[in-house]
Amino acid sequence: MFSLVRSGPKMLLLESSDIEGLKNYMIEQFDAVVEHEFDSAFERTNEDFTILFLTNQMKDIVNENDIIDILVVAEESDVVLCKLINDQQTALIGKIRTAPHIIMVRAMGDLEKVIHEIHEDNGGLFGTFMELLNSGKEKGTLVAVTDKPMHRNMRVNDLYEKCLYIDQNFYSLFKMLRLHALKYLNKGLGNKDWYEIEIRIYDRYSAYNLHYERLASILDFLELGIILGESWTKDYPRFMMAVGVYRLRFFTFHDPKYIKKMLVGMEHLEDGTRIVDYDYSQEIPVLVTCLD
Repeated sequence: MFSLVRSGPKMLLLESSDIEGLKNYMIEQFDAVVEHEFDSAFERTNEDFTILFLTNQMKDIVNENDIIDILVVAEESDVVLCKLINDQQTALIGKIRTAPHIIMVRAMGDLEKVIHEIHEDNGGLFGTFMELLNSGKEKGTLVAVTDKPMHRNMRVNDLYEKCLYIDQNFYSLFKMLRLHALKYLNKGLGNKDWYEIEIRIYDRYSAYNLHYERLASILDFLELGIILGESWTKDYPRFMMAVGVYRLRFFTFHDPKYIKKMLVGMEHLEDGTRIVDYDYSQEIPVLVTCLD
């Protein structure tokens, strides 16, 4: 629900004296897709993919003109390398070099403030995404900020123009960024207040699971906020008449009136039939300040 931090694809630079043989092996074994530009290759990937850059000469700094082919593989890099070794195809590769890991941080509003806040916490070097990627650094992590939803594949143009190269271990940095993700998001929003909203699901036919899954899927896809908790409760629409109600505690930076409009739209089918009642409890909305 509302992903704020995720990794990018793994990237390997492979030197080979048999580019065509290596390319055919990757296509046959992994259904690798051949691309001729990095932008189109990057757009095909998410955190479970590997981008392979094939060259016939490994240099200290390999530029775009040195790359003969770019392959996109829907596997982690360690899986690719393990299979290549187990298949006894190591002769296809002369040298291997890794590129820095990539971490993408979701932000909104003033992205410049967000990237500088990350820099204040972790240090690092500023540059564009492509400048830092082509710097020849093998270790460390490249941190990029985006205002696009994390569930979709990213394009290079979706990333904020200023990125950070941080010489830290990927896993410890990823853990730290995920821990402080709300802080960075709120920094871009100008440290505005967040709202804690309780949404109640009423259904005379008791199809609560269906309506919950529908609600959670839409909130997740639109990335409207975070579900903090959920539980059963009772409501009394009439004296001595108790009805079961399923409630969600929802954390959002959107105005509650906007969320209410979304809920009203979700209550109806395309033909206007109302199939559920999504409502606020009488105790909300409650303003909650996001901690820095």
